[in-house]
Parts: sequence; C-alpha cells; structure tokens
Amino acid sequence: MKKSLLIVDDDIESIHVLRQHLATSQWLDICGYATRVEEAWQMLQATRPDMVLLGGIKETERGVLCQQFRLAFPHLSFIAACSPQELMWEPFFRNLGIWVVAKPIQPGQIEALAMMSPSLGATTIIKTSQPDDMSSSFSSQNLFTAPQTVAEAPLQPEFSAAQTIQTPQKAKHLITVYGPKGGVGKTFISRELAVFFSTQKKEGHPLRVLAVDFNLDLGTFATTLNLPRTPNIFTWVQEIDNQLQAMARRQGRDPLLFRNEEWQEYVAALTLSPHDISKYIVSHTETGLDVLTSPRDIRHSFEIRDYHLYLILETLKHSQYDVILIDTAPDTTDATIQALFFAEQVVMVGNPVVDSIENIQRLLKLLREAEYPEARIQVCMNRLQRKEMFTLDEIRAYFQLHPSKKIFSIPDDAEVKKSINSGIPVMLHPGRSSAKDAIETLGKALLPIDSEKTMLGAQPKAKERPSLFRWLWG
Repeated sequence: MKKSLLIVDDDIESIHVLRQHLATSQWLDICGYATRVEEAWQMLQATRPDMVLLGGIKETERGVLCQQFRLAFPHLSFIAACSPQELMWEPFFRNLGIWVVAKPIQPGQIEALAMMSPSLGATTIIKTSQPDDMSSSFSSQNLFTAPQTVAEAPLQPEFSAAQTIQTPQKAKHLITVYGPKGGVGKTFISRELAVFFSTQKKEGHPLRVLAVDFNLDLGTFATTLNLPRTPNIFTWVQEIDNQLQAMARRQGRDPLLFRNEEWQEYVAALTLSPHDISKYIVSHTETGLDVLTSPRDIRHSFEIRDYHLYLILETLKHSQYDVILIDTAPDTTDATIQALFFAEQVVMVGNPVVDSIENIQRLLKLLREAEYPEARIQVCMNRLQRKEMFTLDEIRAYFQLHPSKKIFSIPDDAEVKKSINSGIPVMLHPGRSSAKDAIETLGKALLPIDSEKTMLGAQPKAKERPSLFRWLWG
C-alpha cells in the first residue's frame, strides 16, 4: 500500500519538480503541500499523512517547528535533507532520531524511507529548497549521510514514540550558559544564577530549580557548591542502558551487536518517567537547589552517547522544575549543541580580552548562519574592571549586535574569588556587592520574578565550609 506524503516548503518550483518525479511512484502518493506554517497545521489535520517532507519556510526556526510537529503528531514520520552549511547541525538532528539527508535530494531516497516498516521509529526533517542547478537536483548519486541506515532498517521497538512521556507539562524556563572559551567564569555564572532563581518566587510560589552540568568530562559545578558527585549523569546513563539492553533482549537481539543508529531507534520508543529524576540528583541544603552533576570519573564521560543526552533532555522538559539551567563545556560537541537547541534562552559568557571576544564573535557568526534565533542569546562579560582595553560599545559593534541589545557585565569583585574557593555563592553573602547586584540584574532579565523583596534575606546565614582543597582531598 502506498504511503501518503505531505510536502511543507515555501519553494513552489521545487515542490512541483518533486511532485513530477514522484507522480509514478509505487510507494508514495502526495496528498498535498503547504507553503506556510498555518497551512501546514491545517493540512496535517485534514489529510492525516503517513509521512511529512518538511522543507524551508522563511521566518521560521526549523528546530522549533520540528519539535512542535513532533509533539502534536508523534505517530507521523518526518523526513529531511540539509545543505552543506546546515550539516554542522547533523549531530543535533540525529540525536532527535532524525534522518539526515544531504542536498540535493533524489526521489529514490524518500521512496527508500517509505519502503521501510509502517513506522520509522524516528522523526526526520528534510529541507527541500531548490538547489542552484535544478537539472542536477535528482542525480543518481547516493547522498545519504548515513546510507546504511536505510539499507538495514532496524527492528521496530516494542513501544510507540507516543508513549514516551505522558506527564503533563507545566510552564518552565530552559536556560543554557555557554562560553566558547574556557576560564571565563561560565560555571561561576551558572552557579550564581541557579542559586538566585532557587531563592525567588513566581506568582507567589517558590521556584523549583535544577542545575545540570553538561561539561561531561571536566565539569566542576558540584565542586563549586561543596556537593557530592554521586549520583550523577552517568548513574542515569547506566539505568538507560539497562532498559535499552533489556528491550533488545526481549526482541531476541544481542545488544553487543548494535550500531549507534539502532540505539537511537530504540531510544525513540523508551519510556522514562520525569518522577525518576530524583534518583540521580543531589541537593544544596541552604537553597533547595537540585543539581544533576557530571561524572566524577572522567572515563565515564566517554560512555555517554548522543542518544543518552537527548533522552535526558526530553525527560527534563517534562519534569516539574520551573527553571532548568544547563552549564556547558567550552566546545561545540554534541552535548553543547543539544543544550543550545534545548534552551529557550542562552547566556553567552566571555571576558573583555581579545581571544574570548574573538571566540564569541565566531560562535555568533556560526549560529546566525544556522538561523539560530538571536533573540534567545544574552551576552555577558565577566570580570569586567573599571579600565578595560575594550568598551562594551566596541564589543557590541564587533559582535554586530543591535545598539539596543544590552551586554550584561559582571564586575571583577573581591568577593567572587573568596566565594569560588569557599563554595559559598556570592548570592548567599550578607549585604550587597557589585557582583551580586549584577547577577541579580541578569537573572531578572532572563526570568521575570515577583516584585516583592526576594527571599535572599530570609535565608539563614550559610555555615562556614572547609576550604575547597580540604573538600577535594578529605
């Protein structure tokens, strides 16, 4: 039986060409096309297709649109191709269980996916914008970025993707703190923001806050709060692996023979409960902040795969936390890319020095080319002194930010160094300081809170902690 295909793309000419090539297909029947987002939603409801070819739509962020479609229609299969420039995001798409096809595409590729079992077991995005040379759009060259995934379709998992998480969602704020250069104070900013949010109220209710350390090999978020690092993310990963392997064995397969792509298929069908998150976190007594820490043993980070991170982030999105704040590594690995796309807001942290400024400028350029919504990004210059080589206006111009775009600055405060070494956050110090005021300003810009006096004053005075080195060695 033919599969019905809905094409979503604002390039009418490409749609017509593709329809002509698929007109005689024995595997696919095009049930319609849409050129606008609103039209796509109507067509999805009216035609109930088996597959959706999602192409480029101007003024729409592709990753966000994909997530919306996936949540509303988890039973559908979405297919997709990326231009050479967009292939930098291949790990992110593949982590979502998305087939990634390089442009230009050929009808045979779509037919190959249609020939697979009734459900692909994964969601896929395809960009169908017309290449410069239309005559070469459908060459016979195999352009799959991972051709073996079509030739060898994995056995379908025993659960459907619609079963993955059923817990009702509550409004939450998803914030990623990132800096493309190490040593700029990114973890310090993450810690202080997490502590600040955990001491605030929204609509009269205290905020539930989770901080996640996505610096998987060298993360120190727990250390900066004098917290233990067991349990941690790797504890959760081990439990995920146990469930995946048990699923494979129930289907008569040997987990040791699985490829990474096949595990991604199984992850799309794995059921995790957000209520189980409590088994993997540690808590900061003074503030009630929960922390999902990075592995204590660096070797454990090598065993954390992209599909583990995707499943963890998907589960966190359905948790009961009001604020989820992710501290990332200064790199562009799969973990960092996933954290950037997971976030509703990103705090880009740097120092007012040449190499840090240049790295941020390069990263902003990369994100712009990938059509990442720049409105999500807040730039923060840490350790700002009274006299710097570059002014904030000069830095703003170099980053090509709009003149109205604020650059948040955290002054070089003597209390900061003391705070880092003692494990007592600046936000818990009695009285006021310039760094404390600056972090509070940044926090309020990220998340509107109740206008009354904050809960910081109601916190008991933090007990003196042993020095950082005594904590590490003792």
